[in-house]
Amino acid sequence: MEGKRADLFIKIDEYKDILDIINLIQQKIRHSRELLNKIEELKAQEDSQIEEWRGAIDDVDKKMTFIDQVLLEPETY
Repeated sequence: MEGKRADLFIKIDEYKDILDIINLIQQKIRHSRELLNKIEELKAQEDSQIEEWRGAIDDVDKKMTFIDQVLLEPETY
C-alpha cells in the first residue's frame, strides 16, 4: 500500500465552507499580527518615556545632592 493515495470525496458545499473557515482564520492571524505590532510599538514608546522620566529624576536627585552638600559645608572666610 505504500505510495498509494486514498481518494477523498467531500461535498462542494462543505469544501467551500472549509475554504471560508481557512480564509477567516488567516484574516484573524493577520489582524492578530497587526495588533501585536501596535502593542510592541506602544511598549517601545512607553519604555522610552520611562527612561526619560528616570533621567529627569536622576538629574533632580544629583542636583538635590549637590545642594545638600553645599548647604551642609561650613563656610570658609
